[in-house]
Amino acid sequence: MYLIYENDNLGRTIFEIIFKNTGSIYSKDGVAYFLSHILNTKGTKKHKEKFFSLLENKAITLNTSATKEFSTISIISLNEKISTAKNYLIELLKNPNFTKEAFEKSKKEIIAKKKNLENNYDYIASKNLFKISFKNTPLEKPIIGEEIEKINFEDITNHFKYYSKLASVFINGGKKLDISEFIEILPDTPLKKDLFFYPKKDYIEEKKDVEQSYIYFLAPFNVEKNELYLAKIATFIFGSGGFGSRMMEEIRVKRGYAYSAYATNEFKKSYKILRGYLQTKLQNTEDAKKLIIDMINEFSQKGVTKEELESAKKFLIGSEPLRNETLHQRLLRKFNEYYFNLGDGYYKKELELIKNTSLEELNEFIKKHKEITNLSFSIVTK
Repeated sequence: MYLIYENDNLGRTIFEIIFKNTGSIYSKDGVAYFLSHILNTKGTKKHKEKFFSLLENKAITLNTSATKEFSTISIISLNEKISTAKNYLIELLKNPNFTKEAFEKSKKEIIAKKKNLENNYDYIASKNLFKISFKNTPLEKPIIGEEIEKINFEDITNHFKYYSKLASVFINGGKKLDISEFIEILPDTPLKKDLFFYPKKDYIEEKKDVEQSYIYFLAPFNVEKNELYLAKIATFIFGSGGFGSRMMEEIRVKRGYAYSAYATNEFKKSYKILRGYLQTKLQNTEDAKKLIIDMINEFSQKGVTKEELESAKKFLIGSEPLRNETLHQRLLRKFNEYYFNLGDGYYKKELELIKNTSLEELNEFIKKHKEITNLSFSIVTK
């Protein structure tokens, strides 16, 4: 159990409970998402789905969600209603509407949503990318699940037991809440052990009736904690810096292959990757794929220029206030500092590290991480 708190005088309160190691990779296929869905839509045994009308009438927002690694329950309320909001949240945790009727209704809704995703080509490309890169691991399945029909009622109730004291991180912004009541009602179920998976190089292509190709790619990026700031600069220059990035310059500006081309770092507890995407005309598919490979290889071998480094520094340091201006952003940063064991105040220290980064230091880092050339591709095309 861990508490993150920040005072705020804007008259509203944010309260979240994050349950570590309860996400999709820590459950049977689709169960973590199914549980969050039933909590988010079916209410409590006392009020059933009218539960959400009661919240809405008091301007209380309650939301539950699941990621690959953890699950979250959150409430947002005006300060004068936060005690009421807290009581509703306690009611949901104590007596969720875990009935066969609610279970079957959720199952039908999730299956319908899954069917709709069959026409979402970005989803298909992204899903297939993880399917091949993390084959035979829990990461190969999407959060929503692949075989929802096989989920049974006991899967949901059993997974809910892992919403426990040992798994919980409390995040509170605004009016400070007493969390002792939550600690009393949460079970003592042991926390599941952390999982980590390394991606493998592979390729998949799926044919659909599309008018352009969807190209998604990823590579392992085995960055240590003390290298995070260098990875941020490097990937900003390569693909996350908008029109100033290498990808946009080469793919859009010079060749006109795509309206947008992007790459970003995903550093999770369970995996560490560089991933990116673009959409292009059907006839440009192979050229665009080859161009990405060539660009990554050149980037890995030659690094960046002094001008690129200085431009990246200027933007990353100058835009810092925009990443830290809302209460929710600040709470999320504090959570990340805890969750990834970065230490209090890491992001302030990171700015100094970025400011003092030399060209030699950055290029040495880029050339060291040759694993980023081991690219996997997932393409949806005609």
